[in-house]
Amino acid sequence: MSRLAVQFLDQGLHRALFDVMPLPVFVVDKDVNVLECNAAAARLFKPGRPSSRQRKAGEVLHCLHTTESPKGCGGAAACSDCGLRAAVRAASRGQAVTRQRAEMELVRRGRPVKVELRLSCQPFTYDRSAFVLLVLEGLND
Repeated sequence: MSRLAVQFLDQGLHRALFDVMPLPVFVVDKDVNVLECNAAAARLFKPGRPSSRQRKAGEVLHCLHTTESPKGCGGAAACSDCGLRAAVRAASRGQAVTRQRAEMELVRRGRPVKVELRLSCQPFTYDRSAFVLLVLEGLND
């Protein structure tokens, strides 16, 4: 798939419905690159980083392990056991994931914190390309 910007939502009703969802929702590809997100997800960005688009989910979520490898998210030894990556891989193969528990080590206020999440992933096709809708529960607990 090319790295062209994908505009999934118009700026009308569809965008409003997507943004009113209280949980962070991302559209990602099989490599966990964030292509689109809703307003709740946008609040997770680091100050000074206006967009999550074309960044890996681990970077957007401030995963502790993104700095352990020059490849960033997906390149560290811990990434092979990442529940988020596993859920997205499963969805990329056509298997929906619903509220699956996953633990991530995130950096919050400069300190590592273990966070238990519930992940839901739903595969979908748009304009003949495959994507995954990723919903995160538990980030704000």
